[in-house]
Amino acid sequence: MVTHQVLYRQFIAKIKLGLRLLGDEQQTEIRQFVINSQHQSGGFTDRGGAPDLYYSVFGSWMAEALDLKPEITRLESWIKSLKDEEQGNGIHRFSLLFLQQSLIQQRMSPLNLTKKLLLRDFPVNFSYQLFLALLLVDTAYGQKRWVRVFGRIMLTFYRLPQQVPCSMVAALLVARSSLKMRTASLQKNLVQYFRPEKAFVAFAPMEEPDLLSTGVALFALEKAQTDLREIAPDCLSFIQQNYRDGAFLAGDGDPECDLEYTFYGLLALGSLGSFLARTTGDQLKK
Repeated sequence: MVTHQVLYRQFIAKIKLGLRLLGDEQQTEIRQFVINSQHQSGGFTDRGGAPDLYYSVFGSWMAEALDLKPEITRLESWIKSLKDEEQGNGIHRFSLLFLQQSLIQQRMSPLNLTKKLLLRDFPVNFSYQLFLALLLVDTAYGQKRWVRVFGRIMLTFYRLPQQVPCSMVAALLVARSSLKMRTASLQKNLVQYFRPEKAFVAFAPMEEPDLLSTGVALFALEKAQTDLREIAPDCLSFIQQNYRDGAFLAGDGDPECDLEYTFYGLLALGSLGSFLARTTGDQLKK
């Protein structure tokens, strides 16, 4: 039986593969960008230079993929110094919860985790809440039998609403793929967000792609073992166009690089690398 690899470690594996597909100079640039993005407190910084829990999630994945042990140790110390009640509501509270589980193995009971996931005391769209739920439950409990049974029941009856973002379709595809459920219709749905000679867009009516949508779509499609041959060249070109001196741009016209989009760029690149390895027998995964 194949051992289940928790989702965030699948992200890290894709980042590592994405890095190996780059040249030595680009790898060095990215390594330095991640190091420079860590605040003296130990947290990774937002665009304003302040330590930020949300950006620290991406920083933790990047640091582990790059084997930056001193940076990871400083981040762990910072996380241990924080108190839940001081983080307020919203994405920072959920980011702290994830980092406590993944970095310092601070577990909580299924009941307490469920209560936190069901809180609606902050503005968040359902696609992101679905992603958070999937990430947190998977990190805490992996593929325990009760998780698989409950997840299958929920996903069997769930239907996507109209005009959802690409990221929501991708999250649902990852969830169904992880639980070995049928995904053919979802794969077809997600590919509809692809624009020829460009990449993936955030919403179906749009024409201009972005790196977030492209990264999560490629990860989800590769996980579902979709044939990416027709879209891979255009996506690769889009990824390359948005690399700047050790980091990646959002791809939507935003001129500033950050850790989040550097993660999505490498996730997209690594997903294409995994597809190549799967279809050609290439040994990039090793």
